[in-house]
Amino acid sequence: MKKGLMDGYVGVKFEHERSPLDAPAQLEALWPHFRLAGMVLGGHGMAHLNGGNMSARLGDGFVVTSSGSNLGILEPGELVYVDGCQVEPGRVRYRGPVLPSSEAIMHHMVLAAHPEAGAVVHAHDAALTPAAMERAGLLQTRREEPYGTVALAQRALEAFASGRDLIVLVNHGYVCVAESLEAAVDRIVATHLRLSE
Repeated sequence: MKKGLMDGYVGVKFEHERSPLDAPAQLEALWPHFRLAGMVLGGHGMAHLNGGNMSARLGDGFVVTSSGSNLGILEPGELVYVDGCQVEPGRVRYRGPVLPSSEAIMHHMVLAAHPEAGAVVHAHDAALTPAAMERAGLLQTRREEPYGTVALAQRALEAFASGRDLIVLVNHGYVCVAESLEAAVDRIVATHLRLSE
């Protein structure tokens, strides 16, 4: 597996502000969980280049993979603490030297809508064909939206309003909300295996 960026990736699309505060010390304790979750996704072919992102709730904010990171081969320093989001006009405040994932606003909105959840995982999967999704009864968003936009996050929230913990973003892949990174990845992998049968 090698690092790289997907075609069409232009970086984050939101305004960003780096906080003068240091990231919480607990961020380092989450690193092994993120690394393992990414390796599991990569082992099932769902960590192509910089496709996908993951977050875990921490304190009043959340930890998310950095912009352009490759989930299957995450490196130390590729986790970012987000301590504030303004959905409109699309602004993210973060702590650390690297920018948060282009989908940071989506992670913020999904976690805010699911106060019981501890993590959100977004992963791409070549097995997500229309026929396979219909066969598996997966719920897909109503329409495609550009990555990194509030509109995409809103489509995700609309789909999650069905009460499901895993939805599919049209042409973007899975988004799963769960109590932990491990639980979200397990759910995604189980779905992937079912689609691959």
